[in-house]
Amino acid sequence: MEDEWTKVMSGDRLVKFTYVDLPGGHAFLTAQIAGHHVVYSVVLPHAEQPFTRTGVERQFRYECPPSSN
Repeated sequence: MEDEWTKVMSGDRLVKFTYVDLPGGHAFLTAQIAGHHVVYSVVLPHAEQPFTRTGVERQFRYECPPSSN
């Protein structure tokens, strides 16, 4: 499975998420805040079968905190 979507987080931050199933029961997850060059990524064993969008977003809750506006 592969999925890609954007979501407005914390009222004003647009974040692009991706989720890709990898061989061996692992998942590759990414998050990128709009306008930033940094892409947060992680390879995880499946905690969910498959990960939901909410589950992927939850993995990045500390990397994509609310903006300071």
